[in-house]
Amino acid sequence: MTTFLRDERNRLDLTQADASKAIGVGKTTFLRWEAGYPIPSDKLIALSDIGFDINYVLKGIKSQPLSVDKDQSIALKTSHSDLIAVLQYDLSASAGGGALVVAEHPIARFELSKRWLEQHNLHNKKLTVVPVRGDSMEHTLHDGDLTLVSLIDDLSEAREGVCVLRFDDEIFVKRIQYDFKTKGYKVTSDNNAYSGFFVEAEDIESGRFSVLGRVERVLQRARKID
Repeated sequence: MTTFLRDERNRLDLTQADASKAIGVGKTTFLRWEAGYPIPSDKLIALSDIGFDINYVLKGIKSQPLSVDKDQSIALKTSHSDLIAVLQYDLSASAGGGALVVAEHPIARFELSKRWLEQHNLHNKKLTVVPVRGDSMEHTLHDGDLTLVSLIDDLSEAREGVCVLRFDDEIFVKRIQYDFKTKGYKVTSDNNAYSGFFVEAEDIESGRFSVLGRVERVLQRARKID
């Protein structure tokens, strides 16, 4: 694990001081981890939040793209019984101008700890990985971030928060707030340079607008966070 942790730090162009400061530990502690000392689970999650590929840190295995003609049941098999496979599809959530859903086949997979999913009440949810495109959700989400999304079947499951949305043929990741009086949604960006808008009840009823899922966590940061 020592070489893998160092490899990931070097890939992200971080010094030991940078990495340790970003996750709230001392440099000496980080040095010990790179020397082979075990890394606590909460700090593995913190490393993931700043862009470390934890699958690689722990096992030396990079998250690999899947061939689109592989059977999904095979894709869901994991290397260990304590892990659950979460598939990424060719669906891009745009934090800026929108992006089309171009395919339903899985293109990559991630193996997540069952224990971690249970701790965050995600073990019984239908999960997928969605990349962010654009800058309208900065500084919450950045272009290229990989987000863990829980898919929903009913709009009542997502009244507020950062969600993946569909409006006509465009997919967005935005912050939403349901208005019980008008039965519509206020949709906003975390980047003040972008204007918000309101989704009317008739757009929901006609099927033009829907909430596809809730962003639960950033699995991997696209770049170093200042």
